[in-house]
Amino acid sequence: MNDKLMAFIESKLLPIASKIAGNRYLNAIRDGFVFAMPFLIVGSFILLILNLPFTDKSNFLYMEWYTNLMNSFKGDLVQPFYVSMGIMSLFVAYGIGYSLSGHYQLNSITGGFLSLFSFLLVSAKVEYAPIAEAVSKSFLVDADSSIPVMDVRFMDAKGLFVAIIFGIISIEIFRFLVNKKLIIRLPESVPPAIAKSFELLIPVVVVIVIFQAINIIIQKSLMMMIPELVMKIFEPLLKVSDSLPSIIIILLVIHILWFAGLHGTNIVDAIVKAITLSNLAVNQAALQAGEPVTKIFAGGFFDSYVFIGGVGTTLGLAIAMVRSKNEHIKSIGKLSIVPAIFNINEPIMFGAPVVMNPILVIPFICIPIINATIAWVFTKLNIIGHIVSLVPWTTPGPLAALLATNLNFASMILSLVLIFTSYLAYIPFLRAYEISLEREEANNK
Repeated sequence: MNDKLMAFIESKLLPIASKIAGNRYLNAIRDGFVFAMPFLIVGSFILLILNLPFTDKSNFLYMEWYTNLMNSFKGDLVQPFYVSMGIMSLFVAYGIGYSLSGHYQLNSITGGFLSLFSFLLVSAKVEYAPIAEAVSKSFLVDADSSIPVMDVRFMDAKGLFVAIIFGIISIEIFRFLVNKKLIIRLPESVPPAIAKSFELLIPVVVVIVIFQAINIIIQKSLMMMIPELVMKIFEPLLKVSDSLPSIIIILLVIHILWFAGLHGTNIVDAIVKAITLSNLAVNQAALQAGEPVTKIFAGGFFDSYVFIGGVGTTLGLAIAMVRSKNEHIKSIGKLSIVPAIFNINEPIMFGAPVVMNPILVIPFICIPIINATIAWVFTKLNIIGHIVSLVPWTTPGPLAALLATNLNFASMILSLVLIFTSYLAYIPFLRAYEISLEREEANNK
């Protein structure tokens, strides 16, 4: 049975997974999110700090000084959130263009700007608008002044899919024109930076013509902007993605790929990030408005309850290995335990190994699904808090759960419990693996 499984993985699964892993579009999308992540994490923490549960007098955590500070300065202090999480699609659009242009050996910087320009062209209208007296002080202008105002409704997570689609299309147009030599080439005596900028002139004109035509057609015929149309198309996907079956399917794909020796997290990360960041933005908007937070599969849901120690919830396995009587397993456990605390599990994945290990694959796949199910149900029942902040993936699971849920201690306790239960669940399988190693050693003597 094991030989048949391995043969199936090597002949059928590995070629497909390798093609997916090398897909230039998925890699560009993943890079776009990676480039944006520092800004998104800082913006999330700012929102978290400004919405700590210290303002409710009925709560034992109530702090009068914090409440007074927020009443006076929250509007000013929240601005970094608006220019990070609030315009995340700008960062992602540039990152996608930069990465995909590099793949095609085009100028990455100009490609990034072309992608960013394309996104703004279809997502952000600019009009001169009179400023009412109520908000004139915020803009530091006189009341009734007319200033250019850009519509930024779709620069947050609502514009992610538009940034992805039009970012990719714009770079494909750029590549096509370069390959057909339909660009302006200046003499070699011209400084390279200037020459590269002139190469983009014709692609920019082509992008304007094509995208503006699409813009006008959709606005005139459907009375909506392109991001609104795209959101309507993807709305069913986002609703389904927050369900437990969707989470289980994603985890199955990730862990089967990892078992086959491929970095399953990176392969599906582009799709998962688009979903979790969109859901996180919905939760953060609700938190900022004082409304109920509803999305479950948001932000670092996996990092808080599932990828504790890395994929497979392998912190529990690392603890079990440290306590093993087998010297090989124990030495790998000691080497892996510290990285596992910070969710880095390559030492244990390839040292134990877990990859291609028919004994450890059962808990490796099943434990994360069980943990995700428990966390999903507990969040749905409001026993633990919803994710409202983005935390670095290397943050230890219990601490990540505490910070991501706005200091909800029940979330931290659940994460700690899941570490302990995963440790217990790995023990019998690890013992079976120890026996198999002992038999191999005895046969080799």
